Amino acid sequence: ASTINPRSVGVDDDAPLRKCWRLIYTSASDVSTLAANPLAALGGIYQDARELPLVVNVIDTFPRALANLPPAVGAGLATSTRLRVQTRARPRSATRVGLSFERVAVEQLALFGQAAPDWLPKPAVDLPQLGLDLQRRVFGVGEDTDPRDAESNPAFF
Repeated sequence: ASTINPRSVGVDDDAPLRKCWRLIYTSASDVSTLAANPLAALGGIYQDARELPLVVNVIDTFPRALANLPPAVGAGLATSTRLRVQTRARPRSATRVGLSFERVAVEQLALFGQAAPDWLPKPAVDLPQLGLDLQRRVFGVGEDTDPRDAESNPAFF
């Protein structure tokens, strides 16, 4: 089996991972925090890498109480929300990729068994970006190191 070197695949190349993937497991702390919510349960979790270098994490949620209802009843009350977390991927080494988080958006997909109306707002928030000098201080790296590549950076995969 050969390994894929993210530095050898340019943004304009036919990247082998340029797809929308449904995740069957994730250890991401933001997703596990959502899973601990007593009111909302997680549905599908996806990573959309079709528009590299943008990678959008998609997380579907629904009211936890609906999972306890018989399917015939639950379908009539189906309510779901989609969270979209936009990140920008950057190769960090021959085998690692880093993500810079840029934006979070929320979209209501369904309300009480009906498709959500188009007029519902779809709020989005641009996440604050720290300058490289401040990141160097936060992650404790020198001037010669890109703080986005620091092992102490939690966005370093």
